Amino acid sequence: MDQYSEDKKPRRRPPLHVQTSTIRPIYVYAENLISNAAAAMTWPVTSLYLHNYLHQSFLIIGVILMLGSLVSMLAAWGAGLLFDRWRPYHSFIIALSICLFGSLMMLCFHDWPIYVPWLMILNIGIGMLQTLINSYGAYLSTDNPKHFFSNMAITLNIGTVIGTFFGTWIFDKMKIQGMMLLAIVFYLEMLGLAILFFRVQIRPASMVLAAKQPSRLAFSRLLIAIGALTMMAYLTYQFWETVMSPHMVSLGMSIEQYGYLWTINGWVIIFFQNLVTKATKNWSFMKTVVIGTFIFALSFPPLIWANRFWQMILITIVLVVGEMLFSPGTTAWIAHLVPAQFQGQGMAFISAMISLGRAIGPVYAGIFMDRGWIFALFMSSFFLLLILDGVVYIFGRSKNKSLI
Repeated sequence: MDQYSEDKKPRRRPPLHVQTSTIRPIYVYAENLISNAAAAMTWPVTSLYLHNYLHQSFLIIGVILMLGSLVSMLAAWGAGLLFDRWRPYHSFIIALSICLFGSLMMLCFHDWPIYVPWLMILNIGIGMLQTLINSYGAYLSTDNPKHFFSNMAITLNIGTVIGTFFGTWIFDKMKIQGMMLLAIVFYLEMLGLAILFFRVQIRPASMVLAAKQPSRLAFSRLLIAIGALTMMAYLTYQFWETVMSPHMVSLGMSIEQYGYLWTINGWVIIFFQNLVTKATKNWSFMKTVVIGTFIFALSFPPLIWANRFWQMILITIVLVVGEMLFSPGTTAWIAHLVPAQFQGQGMAFISAMISLGRAIGPVYAGIFMDRGWIFALFMSSFFLLLILDGVVYIFGRSKNKSLI
């Protein structure tokens, strides 16, 4: 697999942007951490708030969550175009302003149904931020994207641990007002960092490249295959955020034990992500993604028979090992494959596929779980992941051989 490894063949890339100063990676890591902490405060309690406080049905909640993911997907794509064709810094400030506005409105007006449009506005800002932060990362990581996005995965999970812990604790004590107030504080911190350290004179690549350069990203078969695989991976990952909690309760386990699995997930990534990255530093992008996806897929068949908490812990660890390879690997591979002038659109594409998977996941799982088709749910997920993994491998090999 490594014989024609694309990440061992350095290539000369045109300058992504014209600039007079640089942004230190530590500031991109910080924005990534805070952004995910702010976002992670909302997703664990959104369903709880809509059902227990606004008295909406699970069907309505599922539709709202799906719409939120679709809105984030469209916002991510728009942000990628803004990064490539307009002004990255100003696009970043606009995204943060949208997040602040949505959080402020949810703080002040959170009854039914006005809560929903504010939640959609917040999802627009979150979708834009995800793409823009990754676009800045792709811009800074041309020398070693695997290492950079490995660190991004660590900061993401630190943010998620912080956000879920403080968000649920504050929601329990101060309800949604306290949670949204803390979110506003997080977004203000991000705005301060952006104004202090991201205000460099960067112009979109379309203004500095030759006029004959293409204006849009061309989607190769490999790029589309990686996107489809990413979408499926996050679709199946949504099972852990939706149907696994009632499934575990039905098996006699507690909600508290379900929460421990997320804690284990976050801490394993925080402590072992860099170790995994160093151990696989000589692997190609293709090998990292294909093997990572295979390990990730192996976590689903055992869920059919697992009925003890210790079994769930082992399955979670297998899933996380695959995630530590697959998640940063796909983002780094996209950053490597996409021409430098289209990094924003490349990051928008991967963000959109993640959002699409998150939108379809709850519906897909719900259809199977409502009928008691647990075996079919987990085995179909396993085989679909393997099929798409194989497609990526085939197209990746073809791409590598064409570089000789």
